[in-house]
Amino acid sequence: MDISGKTIAIIGGGVSGMVQAKWLLHYKLGCRILLFESRSDFGGVWDISGPNGVMDCTVCNVSKYLMELTDLPWPDGTIDFPHHSHVLKYIKTYARKFIVNSSVECYFDSQVVSVKRVENKFTIEIVNLKSQSEKNTFTADHVVIANGHSDVPNYPISGVNNLDFVTHSVNYKNCSQLELTRKKVLVVGLSFSAVDIAVDLTKFGGNEVSVLTRKGSWFGPKRDLNSNAPSDLKLPRLFTYLPHKVLNKLIKIAFNWKYFNQNNWQISNKCDPAGGNMVSSDEFVDLVRTEKISVIHGSLTEVNNGNSVSIATNEGNKLKLTFDHVIFCTGYKPRFEFLSDGLQAGEGQYPDLYMNMVPLNTPLLMSYIGLFNSRFTSPFQVIDLQAQYIVALLTGKVKLPDQNQMKMSVSKEKNDLATNCKAFRASLFLPIDYRDKLAHIMGKTPKFLDLVLSPKLMIGYYFGPITWAGYNLSDSRLGGVAKDSLNRTCDRAFGKNWFLKLNCILFGGIFSITGAIFLPQHYL
Repeated sequence: MDISGKTIAIIGGGVSGMVQAKWLLHYKLGCRILLFESRSDFGGVWDISGPNGVMDCTVCNVSKYLMELTDLPWPDGTIDFPHHSHVLKYIKTYARKFIVNSSVECYFDSQVVSVKRVENKFTIEIVNLKSQSEKNTFTADHVVIANGHSDVPNYPISGVNNLDFVTHSVNYKNCSQLELTRKKVLVVGLSFSAVDIAVDLTKFGGNEVSVLTRKGSWFGPKRDLNSNAPSDLKLPRLFTYLPHKVLNKLIKIAFNWKYFNQNNWQISNKCDPAGGNMVSSDEFVDLVRTEKISVIHGSLTEVNNGNSVSIATNEGNKLKLTFDHVIFCTGYKPRFEFLSDGLQAGEGQYPDLYMNMVPLNTPLLMSYIGLFNSRFTSPFQVIDLQAQYIVALLTGKVKLPDQNQMKMSVSKEKNDLATNCKAFRASLFLPIDYRDKLAHIMGKTPKFLDLVLSPKLMIGYYFGPITWAGYNLSDSRLGGVAKDSLNRTCDRAFGKNWFLKLNCILFGGIFSITGAIFLPQHYL
């Protein structure tokens, strides 16, 4: 399909918007690319100075190897788990290399206020945030929504956002900003933000911190306890193909055996780690073990003006406790106010999206990118593949199935989510094998003959870390760079003799999986 002369509008200048623009440029399609961003520069939530940005204490909970985008390695000397400032520099470097001085028309300080469909096109109205009076209208053939979902805080109890002693994590930068020093603080939730905030409160504020969670989370170490390599590099591709039950059992055995028994410390509360309930934080675990953070399992039922909260515990008890401050780390509600009524989903709901990108009511006219993440990786990898998929759809390289098949696919994904992922935050996570399915549709999986002819490449692909390199091994332009990247990442994960080591692990893994399937339940 020829899209030369067409106009593609991208709403959002964070990682999702930048990567989408980059891949549109990469294939030299001859289309006009518009990019609208409400901030003054690229960066999205990684720009801490803007609204809804990351916290002062934010350090990546996945390693840089899983955050690497195609065509741009991290600078030499970057630490394994980058600080948010390092990530912002990486994003700005990406923008300078691929977007700045390109044909992309970037409109910064520009808020999209309206997107309306007119037959098979869209009219987009923007307002300049600096002048407030300057408005412009554009016409586009396709709209890519890439502005994320971190704008509207989700509160499990209505009305609490108006209370003086209540804050949502979206407004938390550091404990000094909220004057939280030597206070009694309740953190509601046990996801990534909740863990970071709880640690920050104890580390810098000397506060008495309690964490309230309904289902708990499983905690794994950031680094392998033997090799000191990032733990997320130890997850092989074949591991993600295992049935959900087997996968959960293996993770529980590994964490309880090599780390510490989490059920004894009442953190995991017997939830499933592969269902969206897994966090990496050595500091949080140590603070729980030394009783500097207490964990309460239950649900918040009431928050009163007198700084008191009511909690229904999982054991069936009712607690009434008093706190100086309550911080909700309970996620966000999707809302795209700029979309006209015919394009909106229900209030607080995500639209029905085929492959989590294509709205069923506007196929080939609108797409979403970066709304969801896949487990055991970073959003960057998912975004990189999604952006390529959207280009493949626009150019006709990949065809959409008919409406009935797309509806069936969306329905199946919803059922799988309801079965395997009970936590609220888990609704933002895609199946473990999502990336490989997407790559397979686009023909980006390695050619079987290439793997057969190179045993080292085959072992690295199936048993090494899952990075962008695995999806470009057979690419005519990127294949050589991808192979070098795969070797370097395997070196970091398993050491210089990684090929021999992985062959040994292969035989040991067969016995481990067999044992996990037949191990009596009381060991878990």
